[in-house]
Amino acid sequence: MYDFHFSIPTEIYFGKACERKAGALMARQVGKGGRVLLVYGSERIFRAEAGGQDGQKSLGETIEEDLQTAGCTVFKLGGVRPNADAAYIRQAVDVIRKEGINGILAVGGGSVIDSAKAASAGAFFDGDIMELYQNPEHCPERFLPVGAVVTLPATASESNAMSVISDSVTGKKIARAFEQSKPKFALLDPALTLSVSRFQTASGGFDIFAHAFERYFDLNRQSSLLDRMTLALMKEIVQTLPKTLEDPENEALRGELMLAASVAHNDMLGPGGDFGCHEMSHQITESFGVIHGAALAMLLPAWCEYVSHQASERFAAFFQEVFDVKEEQTQDVIEKGIRALRKFIEDLGLAQELETEKLDLAALAEQTLDGRPFIGWGLTGLTAFDIEQIYRKFIRFVA
Repeated sequence: MYDFHFSIPTEIYFGKACERKAGALMARQVGKGGRVLLVYGSERIFRAEAGGQDGQKSLGETIEEDLQTAGCTVFKLGGVRPNADAAYIRQAVDVIRKEGINGILAVGGGSVIDSAKAASAGAFFDGDIMELYQNPEHCPERFLPVGAVVTLPATASESNAMSVISDSVTGKKIARAFEQSKPKFALLDPALTLSVSRFQTASGGFDIFAHAFERYFDLNRQSSLLDRMTLALMKEIVQTLPKTLEDPENEALRGELMLAASVAHNDMLGPGGDFGCHEMSHQITESFGVIHGAALAMLLPAWCEYVSHQASERFAAFFQEVFDVKEEQTQDVIEKGIRALRKFIEDLGLAQELETEKLDLAALAEQTLDGRPFIGWGLTGLTAFDIEQIYRKFIRFVA
């Protein structure tokens, strides 16, 4: 097993109306009279139909008032777009510096929280935010404290160090982990996710599944306990996500997904992970505009088909446990399991037709590598040739 350091300093509050704790918790971080930047996506959070717990005030109004009651001065900056655009983060950093902001409260999903974490890092960095994320030698000496109210569970950004931002010009996604940017607290109220669309729910749910999947296929972890925990989470998603899509008003089911999201990607399932599929999914997002979870869903079967021969017993165990595949021969289990995985994705509505006829797959593979010799660290290192072959299998699924 890996040597590792395990720490989740984020205070997680789970349950009904827990977002009402945001004011007091944020005031604890910024002090009396502290200045808080409230970041979010759509102005919809300030409309009463979108998450108001008392039936009158909107989620945004409620949180703003709670911050003010706690003694905070509130500044608002909406407009976060999917994939945490660097232009928005630069704007947030400008507001932070101009207004003397002491802390950031993110209300939304992964892109909103990633934007807040990036702004937390950028606030005390002299260069541009892209320079900070592209150069691992750069690290600010200070970070602003971040809090999170989660409305779309998927990335676990509310309790991990990772943030993924996109270049405003090229759309290229860059990930970096700053331990100091982990949110100080995360508020998880399943009721806030009831209005999430079917497609967003399915996509976010598959992202949760993929975070556990990527860990399971890191063979360097070598821990039966971590294997069992990871398999259990994937099985939970396979069973719960379709039920949630059938019964979207069910808060208990929504709560299971919300908790699973945090557990899957904040090191509670242990360290490591292959994450080759995540790297390729970023390229699919950049090339086709497919949102992250859906891109992962369409790539995973192709990856399984291409690399499963390298660890056939492990793949068979995965399909037997998570998809209840029963066959005598290992290869039969794998083939039937990949079909089961594809059907799961299709039933979720995540398989999409894409315009791929004129696509230069060799060039796409090189773009994915971005100058590195390979991607993926746990099961196998994927070269440009490997990535191109996986993209070919991916195209057969989406064409």
